Amino acid sequence: MLNNSMFSNYIVAALRAFRRQKQHVLLNLFGLSIGLAAAILVALYVNFERSFDTFQPQSQSTYRVSQYFNPLGTSAPVSSPTLDKHVANISEIDEVFTLGVLGSFSDDQVLINGEYFRLDDLYSASSNILAFMQLDLIDGDISKALTQPDMLLLTRSEAVRLFGHDNVIGETLQRKQGHWTIAAVIEDLPTNTHFHFKSLAYMSPTIFDKMTLRDNAAYNYLRINNPNDLESIASELQTLTNESSYGGQDVVKIELQPLEDIHLTAHSRYELKEGGSQTSVIICIALSILLIVIVSVNFINMSVAQASQRAKEVGVRKALGASKAQLVTQFLTESVLLTVIAAVIACAIVEVSLPWFNTLVERELVLNYASNFGVFIIGITVLIGLVAGLYPALFISSFSAKRVLSGDLQRGKTAIWVRKTLLILQSALSIALIIGSVTLYQQLELLNTLSVGYQKQHKMLVSDLDRNELFFENNPALLSEIKRLPGVNSVSAIDSDLTNAIGSSIQFFWQGGSELGEVIPFVGAGYDIAKTQGFNIIAGRDFSEQFASDWFSEQEDGNNAAAILVTRSLARKAGFSNPEDALGQVWRFNQSDTGADLGTIVGVIEDLKVGSVKDTSLPAVIVCGMSFQNAARLIVDFEPLKYSEVKQGIKQILQRKLNSAVTDIELLSDNYEVVYRSERQITEVVMIFAGLAIVLTCVGILGLASFSALRRSKEVAIRKVLGDTVFGLVNLLAKEFMLLVLISAIIAFPATYLLVDDWLNGFNDRVTQSLFAYVAAVMLVTGITWLTVASIAYKVASARPSLKLRYE
Repeated sequence: MLNNSMFSNYIVAALRAFRRQKQHVLLNLFGLSIGLAAAILVALYVNFERSFDTFQPQSQSTYRVSQYFNPLGTSAPVSSPTLDKHVANISEIDEVFTLGVLGSFSDDQVLINGEYFRLDDLYSASSNILAFMQLDLIDGDISKALTQPDMLLLTRSEAVRLFGHDNVIGETLQRKQGHWTIAAVIEDLPTNTHFHFKSLAYMSPTIFDKMTLRDNAAYNYLRINNPNDLESIASELQTLTNESSYGGQDVVKIELQPLEDIHLTAHSRYELKEGGSQTSVIICIALSILLIVIVSVNFINMSVAQASQRAKEVGVRKALGASKAQLVTQFLTESVLLTVIAAVIACAIVEVSLPWFNTLVERELVLNYASNFGVFIIGITVLIGLVAGLYPALFISSFSAKRVLSGDLQRGKTAIWVRKTLLILQSALSIALIIGSVTLYQQLELLNTLSVGYQKQHKMLVSDLDRNELFFENNPALLSEIKRLPGVNSVSAIDSDLTNAIGSSIQFFWQGGSELGEVIPFVGAGYDIAKTQGFNIIAGRDFSEQFASDWFSEQEDGNNAAAILVTRSLARKAGFSNPEDALGQVWRFNQSDTGADLGTIVGVIEDLKVGSVKDTSLPAVIVCGMSFQNAARLIVDFEPLKYSEVKQGIKQILQRKLNSAVTDIELLSDNYEVVYRSERQITEVVMIFAGLAIVLTCVGILGLASFSALRRSKEVAIRKVLGDTVFGLVNLLAKEFMLLVLISAIIAFPATYLLVDDWLNGFNDRVTQSLFAYVAAVMLVTGITWLTVASIAYKVASARPSLKLRYE
């Protein structure tokens, strides 16, 4: 049994050993502290990412309804606000919570002290919100805010933004159609939830009761009493939606998303806020484990390599009666103590690097030592100390006292085999990470240069404008005034952000096509859209004010007509292999018993890649002057040197012409960058970990090379006496390590190729893995290894032979 006296003796012996083996200790402290710091940072990130919505009431039995729209080729977590009325007969559903997109249907612009404000993130909510969400009330009555007309709930930050303080109960906000009265104020929502709103209002029956299952204007959450029936519930909802809304056609596929998984697994462009990445989490975990493996391998290798320096100590201890168990305990104590010291240094590194890491992962992580996370740090520290120290402890304690004290100590083949195998593993991991970094970078460069069918640079996007005011009212006057601004090349209206998604589809009928028509995504747009958005017209012309009939308008027969642009793939689908042949064709849409609207093809454009290039290119129609969206956008092509002046001028015009609150104006290129934010984060993380892996591998090689050079110092001296050069001696000592690196490359290549190729298969347009990346990785690791070994070998080879041979 280990008593306090024996434990104290082990600690003292460990500290003395550290003092005698300064190089061994410093190298291991450096490696272990870097590896542990990386592991702690990653664990903080993973713990935060996996904590999303776990604190909500009955979170494990709550699911969100999501729809995949087959014609659009996209998914959206939205469904009808009337869903609760249609699922009453499904016994497995206990309750439905609805978060309605009120900002799209209600006047969210308010007047406070003569100044216009826009209510940020305004939604409506069903009155059972507290059964699904944890809200911290500051003042007022949540139930009153969500059950009475014209009442409003605000978060603290929104109240402060509007009024300058949060004591606002009873305050009123004037709007065009009445006023809002503040009935409740709550704390801001925690960052680790996928829910995102700043204002909540009553779900008015005058708005939502008129809707059908086809009106996707809400986020619906179901409380399921039997999770084993998820597939049957989703199938029942899918059948109900398709039959009641789409005449039985297979337009929609329903999926039920677990509440706790939404943040990491739901990647729709219609999320309440941007989610995380399950892939990033998995890669971070894998890479941190790899770093821990590398530093543990370093510890094992260097401990075994310098075992001969502890041999006499082991022999003496055994001669004095120490058992193997006591010796194992002694060496494990040294290992754990060294790891504990490294953990303290690692925590200091974490505190210093946490702001940088938060910027990298776009989170606000905090290290709390008094929480369960502190227990995790202690546990992982002790575990690494025990695992890394176990084999060296067993190996060193197994020395025979008789052979050691008689001077007959030879290295076992097992120890040499273990050392070489672990070094091969380290080098293979470094090579794989370098290849992955290069390929990820090449893929991101491809994404940035890939043609998407429209121009991204020097385009402003003014979002969240009223559709009616762009497509039906004041359109010519508003756009003309913006166009006259210095620095504006052209301006047009559009109802979709092409870096995000196309939000509407409609059935089109053409000669020779299906009698049921084809459901095609369509974009509502204004004059000069091709010029402003940068579409590549391959046949025909753009929408133009010179052709009054281009704009969607009523004809003498009571139906409507408009000019349309179609993509190359859609023209081909309609039977026109030559785009010129499609010009002048008239397609029908909005067909009903009384007739149909007519679209005349005036131009054919190159295919559009909407959103991410991971998604398949879809055929699309651009309709002049018609939109089904509730909000519209202005797209402005501007001179880059006039950016600030154009932006300020647009804000002033909107304020004057539309009485609109100052709208945030985005750059289309920035929106496109956001689409690949996850991939860019993954690339940065892999590159950082690849760099750390190389550094830590070099630390291990440096330690091994030192012991190897020391062991072979007499051989080097004899060879030098016999005429060998310093460079030849350096290569002699480095040759063993070079061979191990080449073996590691042979192992790393196939595994890396398969893993990287699997990731690249997620893109429709992808790079081909280049031989350069593989050759460069091997050359880099080989070069760094040679330089590391050479730095030690040169010192030994340059020493005078007489210093090593004078006692022989």
